[in-house]
Amino acid sequence: MQPLATLDITRPWHWGIAILSDPDLGGEIPEVDPSGGISANEKGIIVPVRHAQDIESFEGDFEWAEATVTVRLWSDRPELEDGRTIAFEGRLDTPTGRLWIGDADENSVAEGFPTSTRIRVVLLSHDLESPDQVWVDAWEA
Repeated sequence: MQPLATLDITRPWHWGIAILSDPDLGGEIPEVDPSGGISANEKGIIVPVRHAQDIESFEGDFEWAEATVTVRLWSDRPELEDGRTIAFEGRLDTPTGRLWIGDADENSVAEGFPTSTRIRVVLLSHDLESPDQVWVDAWEA
């Protein structure tokens, strides 16, 4: 099965989190989990990602660390790929049919979502605390 749509967002995440919500419900997201885990309710999901300042060295030319969030819209629940772990699965209200992905610095909006969406956040098995690659799988709830 192939995704209906895919959006890759690769950039420095200066807040160390990616927020997922419907653009009209962004003010109702949960508070950040102080233990560093995923915070979620039906209005929003907060996913820890590799912090922009999480780099090996400040020597030479300075560059921010980046992380990639890949959002994939599916017609049905996809198979879990080898080497990956489900970090979260739940329902997200998306009444406008759009999904906002971002933080206080920058955001992107994906369209074509159902009004109630199942969301699964998938990480590589070895990178659960500060992932530099996050997959967000979405399908109709």
